[in-house]
Amino acid sequence: AGLHKNAFTTKRFDTVDAFLKNLGSISDNPVDLFIIDFHLDKPNINGLDLCRRIKSKGAYPVIMLTGEDDVETTVACLYAGAEQYVTKPYELDELVARIHVVLKGWARAAVSYLESSGDAEKLTLTLQGRSRVLSCGDKETKLTQREVSLAESLLGSMGIEMEREHIYFAIFGRAMEPFSRAVDILVARLRKKLKLVTDDYVIIPTRNSGYMLVKK
Repeated sequence: AGLHKNAFTTKRFDTVDAFLKNLGSISDNPVDLFIIDFHLDKPNINGLDLCRRIKSKGAYPVIMLTGEDDVETTVACLYAGAEQYVTKPYELDELVARIHVVLKGWARAAVSYLESSGDAEKLTLTLQGRSRVLSCGDKETKLTQREVSLAESLLGSMGIEMEREHIYFAIFGRAMEPFSRAVDILVARLRKKLKLVTDDYVIIPTRNSGYMLVKK
C-alpha cells in the first residue's frame, strides 16, 4: 500500500512457488525493479538464490530486504547481484528513496553488470545468465549454474578482490566450512572455460586468499 501511494505499480507474491511461476513469463510482463526478502518460505532457498534466478532472466535491478545486519550477509547479497540492501525494520521513505536511486542508476548504466567492456583492441566478455553461456567475440562456452554464479560475482566486481569466504556465501548461501576447497575447485573450472573463449581476461589469486577477475 505504501508503494502504491508513492505512484508505484506493484505486484506481490507471498510464496516462492508463486513468484517462480510468474518469473517464467517475465518477458511478457515488463518489470522495472524486484524487491525480495532474504528469508523465504521455502527450505533450501533464500534471497541469494532468488536474486541469481532473477538475474539469469536478464538485466533487472534488485533490492534485498533482510533482518540480518552483519557484514557477511550484506556482502553476499551485493555479490549475488543485488543493487541495494535494506535492513528491516525500515522506514518507507528510506525504501522509496533507495528505489529511486536504483532506477536512476540503472537508467544511466551503459552496460549490464554481467558485461565487461574491454579496451579498443580487446573483445567484450559477456555472460548470458539465462542460457548459462560465457562468450567473447565469436567464441562461447557453456557453464554450470554454480559457475554462472561465480562468473556473475567476478564480472560484477571486475578488478576488485573477492575473499573466498564471501564468494562461498554468495554461491552457496551459507558460511564456508573450515578447510573447504569448494571455491578453489570452482575457480579452477571457470578458469579453464574462460581460457576457451579469451586470453584477455584472467582470474588471479589475491594476497588475502581471495580471487579477482582482471584484464591482461
